[in-house]
Amino acid sequence: MYSSDEDHFNSLIKKPSVFKNISCLSVNFIPPHLPHREEELRTLAKYFKTIFSESDAPLRKVILTGPTGSGKTTLVKRFGQMLENVLRRQKFLFVYINCRIYKSPYLIISTLVRQLDKAIPPRGYSFEELQSLLIHLLELHSPKIMLVLDEVDYLISRVGNDFLYVLLRISEMTTRQWLSYIFIARNINFLHELDESTRSSFRSNHVSLDKYSESRLRDIIRSRTEMAFYEGAITTGAIDLVADIAGKSGDARYAIELIWGAGQCADDECSPIVYPDNVRTAKALIHPEVRREIILTLSFHQQLVLLSIIRKLKHTKNAYASKGDVVSSYCLICEEYGEEPRKQTQIWSYIKELSKQDIIHTKLSGEGMRGKTTLISIPDVSVEVIEKFLVKAINRQKKMMKEN
Repeated sequence: MYSSDEDHFNSLIKKPSVFKNISCLSVNFIPPHLPHREEELRTLAKYFKTIFSESDAPLRKVILTGPTGSGKTTLVKRFGQMLENVLRRQKFLFVYINCRIYKSPYLIISTLVRQLDKAIPPRGYSFEELQSLLIHLLELHSPKIMLVLDEVDYLISRVGNDFLYVLLRISEMTTRQWLSYIFIARNINFLHELDESTRSSFRSNHVSLDKYSESRLRDIIRSRTEMAFYEGAITTGAIDLVADIAGKSGDARYAIELIWGAGQCADDECSPIVYPDNVRTAKALIHPEVRREIILTLSFHQQLVLLSIIRKLKHTKNAYASKGDVVSSYCLICEEYGEEPRKQTQIWSYIKELSKQDIIHTKLSGEGMRGKTTLISIPDVSVEVIEKFLVKAINRQKKMMKEN
């Protein structure tokens, strides 16, 4: 027994760990070397070599596609690091924007403007004023900018293609072409949603990433474990099992999450070595269908709505929960967390957003139910597993809100 919570916390801090540097398994970590993506890195360098030119070279646009976990984001961020290292004596900006987080054209242009001038407040301008301000700052500072829009297909599904047309035309409104672009999407299909004028401005090079094979995943896992774990702290059998499990989907991100989870399980058991059984335990707790980083990008009340869906499904043990039941559950959860519930129209917008992000599935009720209502489910994933992680995320957000 511990005499206080502080003693318990101190014991956890002092507890031995298999991790040498756990941050190397973070979704935000960019390794110095990307196994089996060297060719794609060289291709990007070839497409954007005009950035290094002193003359006013034509702007470049590249579309990068690939399935989940194929390394799209990591590849582009590593390329950005390389550009920053080479161009550090020039006016160069690498601006990465995830469209699932910055979900509106206003937020994207505002972020780009504030990269050029930190003194610009995040609010207080109309979209048209921000656009004019961006053009003015481009002329004033004369930077070379690499703008990356990750999950651009998600943005287009939300707001249409007008914004993309405006963004691509910005360089035409300046005396020189300061902006180059990389657009990241799961596949090339989003181009079919663009109108003809936007598509004509969108002519670009295309880099396509294939999913990783099991052998390639094994190389990636070995590379990460060498950075993240102490020498000898993870067995070859554990590495092989992770590669085998993740190899079915070719998802490197899932493989890295499994390594992280297996290491956590070993620490919980006070084991100095990660064994295959730790991987099996981690697999039972980590599901590739719902990713930690997607849940973390949700707003506080979106997380509360998701928790209300989980609690209702868990309580009823049914495959679906009705929209009305979810609203009632949400109001109870708001009371639990001392929050004022949002209006029903806002709750419905949260539900639609969760559906767009493939966290939940929705459908209209059929025969056997009085009237028409929306039914909500979370398929293929244990609601108890999501609930544990979600509650931690909500408590963390609530604490940050109090501190601010």
